[in-house]
Amino acid sequence: MKRTLRLLVLTMASAVALAFAGSALAAYKPALWVQQGSYKLGASASPGFLFLSSPNYDATAKMTIYSPAGYTHNFTRLTPGAKAGQAYAIVKANSLGGALLPLSGPVIVGNPADPKTQAASQACTGSPTSQYVFVLDTSLQGQQIQVLDFVNAAGQYVTQQICLPAPSAAPFQAQVILANFTLNRVFANPAKAGGYQWVGDFTPYAGTVANPAGMVESRTWAGLPATITFKRVHFKYLKFVGHVSMHGLKTNGLRATLYYGRRYRPAPNYTHPGAAGLQGNDTKGANTTPLKGSYYFIARWRVKRPTYFQMRFGQYQFAGGCLGPSPSGRTIPCLSANIAPLTSPQVLVRPAKKHHR
Repeated sequence: MKRTLRLLVLTMASAVALAFAGSALAAYKPALWVQQGSYKLGASASPGFLFLSSPNYDATAKMTIYSPAGYTHNFTRLTPGAKAGQAYAIVKANSLGGALLPLSGPVIVGNPADPKTQAASQACTGSPTSQYVFVLDTSLQGQQIQVLDFVNAAGQYVTQQICLPAPSAAPFQAQVILANFTLNRVFANPAKAGGYQWVGDFTPYAGTVANPAGMVESRTWAGLPATITFKRVHFKYLKFVGHVSMHGLKTNGLRATLYYGRRYRPAPNYTHPGAAGLQGNDTKGANTTPLKGSYYFIARWRVKRPTYFQMRFGQYQFAGGCLGPSPSGRTIPCLSANIAPLTSPQVLVRPAKKHHR
């Protein structure tokens, strides 16, 4: 498990390095990646939010995530206690020599009227009243750790605010370096095609005190509509075709990656929080292929065992960068604008049957 977590952190850290390639070194440069369950116009977005930092960066005091202007939301169907998604995180346990530990659990709808929740809302948002609350109900080595996500809709944005304790005050002196969680059937894509940006503002700690002066921003750009297809077209040997398209993005010359393995969902997908969702599920290989226009072609030899195949397009930066001012209304350094990843449907290939004469 320890080796798996370290490999996962190294893999995800490379995504952080990619986001800030060419920039000067700093003590705090986290990144936000958002992958949606659907990129169809008007469809439920069901996003998977991924926060990435580094064990060597300052600890994070607060995360604020803004939905793109133009997206709609529906919180009325939510009732306290209902499951709204899933959460997964990796923390650096400073009291255990910096060991990396995983947390996981459901995302539960909270009760904004609960006195303890109101006190936490006051401390995090500056107001005792939040319209909606989600509880990331995780556990770490048998110890329950609940993180509150305070949600408020105002104007053209839905704002999520999550506050974290300083490592010195947290169980295991834990510092969050990776957090992946979903909110299902809450956000809906706009009906109009265009480019939209999820925005994350992140505040670090300076020792045990939050440092607003060190706040930075990271964004994920999604061109809607967007699709990635994957289809087997030859059955004597393995031949797949498909295409990647995202409104406002020229994909010619970019690359997509083929993942394959013997387990379900071999490709990463941030809408499935967990180690498998972040790095792939028992992936036996991952080969990249260049796109010709928006199309790709892949051929392989036969398989000896039932094998799942899946394509993924991701880990790219949006050439247009951070568009427009911060939704916070503040002047905040925007470090990155990542392109929303796409993961294709999977294809199961079974070994060819032997014919006996």
